[in-house]
Amino acid sequence: MQVQVLQTRGIHPARGMRPGEVMEREAKYIVRAIPKGAFTVVLDIRGRMLDSPGLARRLTDLEAGGTRDLVMVIGGALGLAPDIIRMADERLSLSPMTFTHDMSRLILAEQIYRACTIRAGEPYHH
Repeated sequence: MQVQVLQTRGIHPARGMRPGEVMEREAKYIVRAIPKGAFTVVLDIRGRMLDSPGLARRLTDLEAGGTRDLVMVIGGALGLAPDIIRMADERLSLSPMTFTHDMSRLILAEQIYRACTIRAGEPYHH
């Protein structure tokens, strides 16, 4: 499995634009960026929480099951449109706390790196 970071264009709400409109517009960019057939995981506060070894096992299971393309989606400032959450194969939570988009991306990248380290049999800090 290969890791690639894709960033879609965020929407800056125009005056009077409803939050749902912003999320729907962002959803269009997200859908276009997801490769056909990719296993899609959305980061959602209501998603399943895993520790680092658990994420490593999950990545191993996905790869063993034939997953070639794995996409992890982080929402914008207002979160993800309900359609994006529904289309996902899985929901994952980084924490019950709320983080900025940039912090979520940093934490997710670090956890993917850590999971790859664990999968390679290298020691990691608990």
